[in-house]
Amino acid sequence: MKRMSERLAAAALAAGLSVGVGCVETAGTIVRTDHTTGSSEILENSTRLRDEVQVLNVNYDEVNGMKRVHITLASTKHRRLRVDYQIAWYDANGMEIDPDTKTYRNLILEGRESRTVTGVANSPAAVTSRLRVRSTSAAD
Repeated sequence: MKRMSERLAAAALAAGLSVGVGCVETAGTIVRTDHTTGSSEILENSTRLRDEVQVLNVNYDEVNGMKRVHITLASTKHRRLRVDYQIAWYDANGMEIDPDTKTYRNLILEGRESRTVTGVANSPAAVTSRLRVRSTSAAD
């Protein structure tokens, strides 16, 4: 009887560990910029990234009739930080424009460093941009 309870306890412990290890926080920081109204909104969905990456500045302009966005990100830590980012563009109806062409790019921020990422719309119909930042380990 004692041996059976030990096996059940070991099985429960193994199941609990496998569930805990399998959970990876894939949410990140999202910066939404409306280029018609000039408003920007920062949504921080990741508790870990909220403490590591800060959005300092959002600017936008036009180049050759296409919208362009510049977003400055900063590391709040004293160590090197690796994140992935993607800038997606949306039309007036909120539909993503050409989603298959936008892949995540790697960004390395040294301790306390700030870097500006830039994205140019791939269509003149784009009115809103959305920057997604996620931890590189979440992409693995």
